[in-house]
Amino acid sequence: MDLLEEFAAAFQVPDFVRPYLHLFATGEEMRLVVMLDGKSLAGEEIAALLQKGPAEMAVFLELAYQRRILNRESEGGKTLYRAATFYGRLDHYAKYGNYYVIPRKVRKKLDEWCFEEYLKRNDYFKKVLDSDPEYEKCHNEWVLLVHEVEEMIDAAASVRVLPCNCKMLADNCDFSREICLQLEQEPGERAEGRELTKEEAKRLVRKLDREGLMHTGGPPNWKEAGRGYVCNCCACCCYPFRAARRLGTKGKWPKSRYVARYDQERCHYCGLCTKRCHFGAFYQDGIEIEKDGIVRKNVAFNPDLCWGCGLCANACPGGAIAMERI
Repeated sequence: MDLLEEFAAAFQVPDFVRPYLHLFATGEEMRLVVMLDGKSLAGEEIAALLQKGPAEMAVFLELAYQRRILNRESEGGKTLYRAATFYGRLDHYAKYGNYYVIPRKVRKKLDEWCFEEYLKRNDYFKKVLDSDPEYEKCHNEWVLLVHEVEEMIDAAASVRVLPCNCKMLADNCDFSREICLQLEQEPGERAEGRELTKEEAKRLVRKLDREGLMHTGGPPNWKEAGRGYVCNCCACCCYPFRAARRLGTKGKWPKSRYVARYDQERCHYCGLCTKRCHFGAFYQDGIEIEKDGIVRKNVAFNPDLCWGCGLCANACPGGAIAMERI
């Protein structure tokens, strides 16, 4: 078995990706993953295997760690390194690598593969159907309104924005890509993206809202925990909404806490809400209606399809839509 084959097996790479492995890892990284053979080793042990000096080894290991080739952990006061998996490396490479040199048909297969892996690795979402969990393991727990996102930003010690892995992988729409916010007390060892001021972050969220992206985030106890995150999502790319539709967890995960209330008397029948709703809750039903002497297409609303994101209310020129707490 040659190096590529051994690395693909050790790194849990799907078969169809093997012609593109050189884009995901260097030859030296491949050799290291194969030599680790599932074990966790200290830096000096790896240096002996690769015959590198301490300074050179430290740089190599840090880069491999940041690139998600390696994971690391502390045990007995020692730092140990262990091979990561292709799933984690794909997430990082899609966001920060030259991902779009891979042919689109292969990227579509990668998105399908990654989404199925996502469902397997996060199968606790299914428990949402049977109980009312505290969401201690979930992510994207709440569908948020803009003012709630701004409140989270104001409470954050630091804000970083990074590309959305879902959008980079799925590539199903033309919405913005740099849309995920990390709201931290302090940046972690693998701090990604770029830092924003709070005002920059709020301007970005308002811009993305105008663009037509929903907001999700958590954790629900972020006020006590002192940290959180916000994703700005579409229904066609973002894994949480795709998973919720697959699993039938609408309203429970991501949790909808609001529903739109539609006052037809105040409606201008401009149809903007029908364009902004990701789930078809607002739609034109084919009926024509006269308003202020002008014949327009009627706007209908099905509250059962509403996820409570507020995109409709935020843009309604007549104030015909308001968000109410469930």
